[in-house]
Amino acid sequence: MSEPVDIVQLVRALPARARGRACIVLTHEVVGRAEWAAKLAAQTDSEHLDLLDHFAQDRTLAGRIAHFSVEHLFDFLKNRSPAPVLIVSGIEFLTATWAGQRNAIEHFAGRVETWNGRPCLLFVLQYDRAIATRRFGRHRQHTFVVDQADTLQL
Repeated sequence: MSEPVDIVQLVRALPARARGRACIVLTHEVVGRAEWAAKLAAQTDSEHLDLLDHFAQDRTLAGRIAHFSVEHLFDFLKNRSPAPVLIVSGIEFLTATWAGQRNAIEHFAGRVETWNGRPCLLFVLQYDRAIATRRFGRHRQHTFVVDQADTLQL
């Protein structure tokens, strides 16, 4: 077992990164994921966006799900919040649509590693083996993937 990660400290440190200003928290629990993300946002002066709820409320976005690529996601989130960190949950419906796209999850992980935009991004999503085992080597000094089971309790 690895050292527990202080997720609050990690979120607060994201804006100080010059590069690689995004991170992924993988969770094994489906129930309560959005609530956990909202609680983390409240404790870190961040903003929480549940994409599933947002798409469900916006008919225009809902109609574009099948064509909403990894690039569309990052363009959509760019400048989305005045908060230093935007915590994003509820993206599993998008990753499911990307399953048919060649290398989409790899592309998503690559965009996380190279994200230098504002706000900083923290994705909270269901455990994905491809992401969990991916080597993030571009900025070795930074953490890019954390298993929620390895974080200190909020």
